[in-house]
Amino acid sequence: MDEIQPLTFNVGETEKIKETVELYLFVKELLIYNEIIDPDSYTFPQVINELRNAYDHFNRVLAEKLKIVDEREDGYSIETLNKALGHVYRACYDSLDWISVNVKEELINELKPYSPTAIKEVIPNYYSEISTSIPKYERRITELKARKDISSVNSEDLIEFAGIVKELSEIRQQIRDSLGGLIDYESKRKKETTSTDIKNLLIGFFSGLILVLIGIWLT
Repeated sequence: MDEIQPLTFNVGETEKIKETVELYLFVKELLIYNEIIDPDSYTFPQVINELRNAYDHFNRVLAEKLKIVDEREDGYSIETLNKALGHVYRACYDSLDWISVNVKEELINELKPYSPTAIKEVIPNYYSEISTSIPKYERRITELKARKDISSVNSEDLIEFAGIVKELSEIRQQIRDSLGGLIDYESKRKKETTSTDIKNLLIGFFSGLILVLIGIWLT
């Protein structure tokens, strides 16, 4: 059996591996978070496909380093590691995009049962801030996705995208924290409405009764 030699990577390869692994761990956190907010625990297939492709490129480099395959031309490892990073980069964008879609859908569904009056009373900043900020986030996400270049990682855009998703997630949590108040408000308003209806009904009944009695007395 041939003796296995330790794996060695040059500085450029090591930096690329470090960058890819760090980004992969972030993608993994995003996937876990998405499973939490998605009741069906559905994972966007494109994300899995990108991670699978990245894994394939990593294994190609390992196969070359371990001499399982014939030695490749110079620069093969760094070029293949670049491709692996590109796939993880796309997986990160797809994960952020999928989470933003899920968060926005959840916001709409959570508030659907409640009246505008209840929302305004329980969440005072909803119509003045939250409802106006969401379309702005949507437009910015579209811009960031449109200028994404899969051949190179734009850390600034990725950080901005992650920041938008974080803000949307915080809005989601604010809405969820307000659900108890919304339920209480609607319940109280329903009781008040019922009480008013009964009062009006009784007033109408007695008014009618008085008119009947007056009519009888006059005849």
